[in-house]
Amino acid sequence: MSDLEFGAFYFDGRSSRAHPVRVRFDGRRLRVAGEGVSLEPLIEHCRVNPPLGQARRVIRLPEEGRLETDDRQAVERLEARLGLNRGLTWVHRLEAQWRLVVACMAGLVLFSWAFVRWGLPFLAAQAAFATPVAVTEPISRQALKVLDEQFLEPSKLPPARRRELEAAFARVAGDVGGGYSYRLEFRSSPKLGPNAFALPSGVVVFTDGLVHLAQDDRELVGVMAHEVGHVIHRHSLRQLYQGLGVFVMVSILVGDVTSVTSLGASLPAVLVNNGYSRGFELEADRTAGAYLLRHYGTTRPLQNVLHRLAQAHDASLPDLLSTHPATPERMERLRRMEEGTGNGKR
Repeated sequence: MSDLEFGAFYFDGRSSRAHPVRVRFDGRRLRVAGEGVSLEPLIEHCRVNPPLGQARRVIRLPEEGRLETDDRQAVERLEARLGLNRGLTWVHRLEAQWRLVVACMAGLVLFSWAFVRWGLPFLAAQAAFATPVAVTEPISRQALKVLDEQFLEPSKLPPARRRELEAAFARVAGDVGGGYSYRLEFRSSPKLGPNAFALPSGVVVFTDGLVHLAQDDRELVGVMAHEVGHVIHRHSLRQLYQGLGVFVMVSILVGDVTSVTSLGASLPAVLVNNGYSRGFELEADRTAGAYLLRHYGTTRPLQNVLHRLAQAHDASLPDLLSTHPATPERMERLRRMEEGTGNGKR
């Protein structure tokens, strides 16, 4: 192997004077020669400092002496022969090519944004529809248990009134379909007020406040169809998976019981605090609107109850039916949906 030679400045450690020298590495020693300078330290007694930006490369010598050189390539070859600073050499190269670093960082930010914007929702949807219905049942049981403990109280509706609404719900669920074990539950909730929400297994909860708010049962049927829409499109699971990430999706799909239980405990926070995304609410509205048009020829019942819910809820309270998107937009979309069918019944 040929000797490695390069120019440098020698500092003796006692003064700031720089001595121009030639440095030659013969495989064992650094031979440093210049005017008034003649050194031959063994290489194991020397230390090559890691690169730092565009600064000169520094080689520490015994007795506080040092060499500084602008010949970075020569020092890199010396490091390569000695097996030194391999990882840091790449860092230095990146530092030296700051445009590349900035471009890579911008690319990483763009990729991260695109993944959150499109990739994660896509993966969440695939995972939600791949989740067996049998797995959604323990998730829903745990979620309802937490909701009962924190937000809900026993319903005070008369049994006869509950039976009427249960029969109406059975007709809605049978029409909209989806193969779930649908069940309508009633609860009182001073905390949530007039409200409704759907759990992944097909359990739909109506609060007493919602039943009292409706002026006729067609409005409640519209809400039922809306909530069944959330079930068949697996909105609660998709929203939950998007929030908790890829690891939880994989854990659920492979049958991790602990993850299933923790998922059920996390679902109430998604339903009560966050609500559904804009796209999910509009999709459920379309399901409900289509049902109402088939059976009543109008979407007005759902428009009416949405308007009344928006008036009933203070802005600081969670409203699962009107948070995302704004109620006027939803009502307008339902109105246009009705106009598109040529129906004008009210």
